[in-house]
Amino acid sequence: MDRRTLLTAGPFMAGMGGSAILPTTPVAAAIPTPQTLKLWPGGAPGGAGVSVVQKIAPEDDSGTGRVFTHVTEPLVDIYRAPSGGDTAVLVIPGGGFTSVWFDKEGVEISRWLNRNGISAGALLYRLPGDGWTAREDAPMQDALRALRLLAKATGARRLGVMGFSAGGTIAAALATRWEEIRYPAVDAADTLEVRPAFMALGYPFLNRPAPPALATMFHGMTAKAPPAFFCLAADDKRVSIDNSIEAFNTLRGFGVSAALHVFEAGGHGFGLRSPPGASSGLWPELFLAWARAEGMLG
Repeated sequence: MDRRTLLTAGPFMAGMGGSAILPTTPVAAAIPTPQTLKLWPGGAPGGAGVSVVQKIAPEDDSGTGRVFTHVTEPLVDIYRAPSGGDTAVLVIPGGGFTSVWFDKEGVEISRWLNRNGISAGALLYRLPGDGWTAREDAPMQDALRALRLLAKATGARRLGVMGFSAGGTIAAALATRWEEIRYPAVDAADTLEVRPAFMALGYPFLNRPAPPALATMFHGMTAKAPPAFFCLAADDKRVSIDNSIEAFNTLRGFGVSAALHVFEAGGHGFGLRSPPGASSGLWPELFLAWARAEGMLG
């Protein structure tokens, strides 16, 4: 594969002087109010050995965004598209399996999808090192349950998963292992058969280097995987770009449709907050164009 092809931003950069194209949403657009659903009203499964206390901290001294640790009350914030639609996306934030950057890579992304006519759900999930019986599959139980609640709440017939960093690991695992995940049924939503129709992975950790014990919910891409969209930056110093390149090549080898966008700059964890001038800011429009071309929207 030609590395220059991977690093180009394509026609979206033409005439822009290298500037990133940002989502074309009016600044004054009303912020939608989500429907917040607790995933496990009677308590999350496998919690007999859990003694941690859920905590919330700001991302930094500016107080922007919330970072959750020791999650004991997982939930999904659902943003319904104003015009309905057949597509809903479960958005899974990252945090290195030790925290959840809920606003930066969950709420902000879900609101952006919502403003573009797509229903979305931001997932707050349990962390595998907190003593849950399911260990690394505890976030998987939360993700599958959330996907079912999202389907029921929105009526969407087409479901996608979008994850960032460690959330990308979970999203990739959900898109390839949805049939394997089990938990005690809670209500009628758990009778729904949900299979992700596509996955969008932002700078995901997958299997390079060899995953730590608590990150093994992803077992590899398979021929059953849905179409995939990857976006990441070549200057990412935390997660090797080889994760996405290898996964992309594997999917293509299976004949699964996949798109790979490696930008020359953006670092790790850019979400919708790419550094000024960084080409990683192009990914939202590229995703929308890809999803439309794949017939995933509308």
